[in-house]
Amino acid sequence: MILRNEYRIDGPLLHEALTYADLSGAYTSDRHDFHAGGLNNKKIKMFEGKLGEKAFKQFLLDNGIPFIEDHSSWTERDAYDFLLATVEAEYLLDVKTRTKSFHTRTLEMVEQAHSHPKDIFVSARLHPERYVVQLLGWYSYEDMTTAGRIENNGYLDNFVMYDSDLRPLDELYHLLLVHCVEGGVLY
Repeated sequence: MILRNEYRIDGPLLHEALTYADLSGAYTSDRHDFHAGGLNNKKIKMFEGKLGEKAFKQFLLDNGIPFIEDHSSWTERDAYDFLLATVEAEYLLDVKTRTKSFHTRTLEMVEQAHSHPKDIFVSARLHPERYVVQLLGWYSYEDMTTAGRIENNGYLDNFVMYDSDLRPLDELYHLLLVHCVEGGVLY
């Protein structure tokens, strides 16, 4: 398994993230607008999240793992960030990106977790000044709902997974990723 200490996002991956953020900024849900700054800040937050996704995309490419990247319209909620398939099942994966060193938890809105569930969450740490991302670990929907930690810091209820709850990426690689195939149940 190839896992870089850091993923520098540049070239075509950076262009993909910038383009998506520019197009989707005006359509980003007001329910996510708990950051100050209005529309301009929505674009920044969308861009930061996309950079985390591009780091995980590079991880999948580095390891030759087949995937489908979400290409839903920027006017709609993403169904997933990545769709992975084995011969037996398909898995919806969501990358959660944070930007501050004091962020030690990964959040998923309770309403979104129930209405649009994902199977796997990957936690990423973006260093926005350098466009560098570290992939921190992962957890499953079942891990999150079993832990059952819900916090509300003034902007809706969120499931919370602390860094100590994250599983190592090599575990995800051996449990699932090496079994992903282009001819899986999706294709």
